Amino acid sequence: MARYKREIKKTLLVVGEGDSEKAFLQHLRSLYCTRGDGVKVTIRNAHGKGPDNVVNFAIRQLNVCSYDACVVVLDTDIPWTERLKKKAKKANIELVGSSPCLEGFLLLILGTYPPEQSVQCKKDIKRFLGIDLTEWESYASSFPKTLLEDARLKISQLDRLLRYYEG
Repeated sequence: MARYKREIKKTLLVVGEGDSEKAFLQHLRSLYCTRGDGVKVTIRNAHGKGPDNVVNFAIRQLNVCSYDACVVVLDTDIPWTERLKKKAKKANIELVGSSPCLEGFLLLILGTYPPEQSVQCKKDIKRFLGIDLTEWESYASSFPKTLLEDARLKISQLDRLLRYYEG
């Protein structure tokens, strides 16, 4: 009798800047990573404090555990320095920007051009959706897979992120 060979999954670490990012990334995992298929995705919350802190947090996570790939989702309202980009590249971390913030990124996915200011994006998304962005279950009705698939054709950052989830 042949021994059962367990399939080795790819592992992915995805680090979000805050609670809302973590919830959105968990929603994506629920849509694109069904049990037993594809990639094993671990999602961590860096609790903000700017892009440098988020990348440093991801590097610390990579030092603790080994992953096949690492993606960091960052707001672009605070500019990324060349030093930050080099540090991420050296650690094999893929930086994905949400412009100017996650709420602006969500507005863009919904087909609405986001304001330039993060504060205004937060007000607009709250008025537009009226959901708790820190709960991943809240995203199901507003961001179904069909909407995300259509949006990824127009939004390169979303497409890059989803490619990692798909393996």
